[in-house]
Amino acid sequence: MNHFETTLSSILQELIRKKGLSISELARRTSIPQPTLYRIAQGEHQRPHKKTLQALSDFFRITVDQLIGLEPIKSVITDKPSVSQIPILNNKQATSWPHIKNIEFNYVFFEKPIGKNAFALIMPDRSMEPLIAINTLLIIDPERKPEYRSLVVVKLHNFGEVVVRQLIQDAANQYIRPLSQDFDHFEMIMLTSEDCIIGTVVEARLTCEGL
Repeated sequence: MNHFETTLSSILQELIRKKGLSISELARRTSIPQPTLYRIAQGEHQRPHKKTLQALSDFFRITVDQLIGLEPIKSVITDKPSVSQIPILNNKQATSWPHIKNIEFNYVFFEKPIGKNAFALIMPDRSMEPLIAINTLLIIDPERKPEYRSLVVVKLHNFGEVVVRQLIQDAANQYIRPLSQDFDHFEMIMLTSEDCIIGTVVEARLTCEGL
């Protein structure tokens, strides 16, 4: 991987992050194939076509030289640590993560240190309102040990999808509770040995627009 590829990939990742896009949405808006964009963002594309670079530059309203790092962009910092690309799972897929194969995911970028099996979920219901609204994008780290009152993703033994709840502990017992006051639909549950905390919520993004 040469300097050109490294710079282009880091700049593109930062531009995508700042605009709140996914690779699939950028592909749709620029008419550039999604696999091509993925390879560029990962620094795997040997030499992107001039038309591809121009289409990206036009979309982000910068010059090609700025895109490839020959000219500075004030709003983009290229000396940050590497950015992680995190798959967006649905609530059923998350029950089998990270053992899922042969499925094409949409992705989001995350610029902070995070576990290698991190994933994202879109909040499916109103159980955690007002703290987390429905359709909020959640970044989940399976390697982050949850603490008292952490927000966690849990696989319940009698339910086919994961749920997002707040973890409560007392003595030898663990409970998960919703924050919603809708007691008819959401209730506190005591975890058993058959239930599993899959990961800890490390970030909630208020908008999923463009995913």
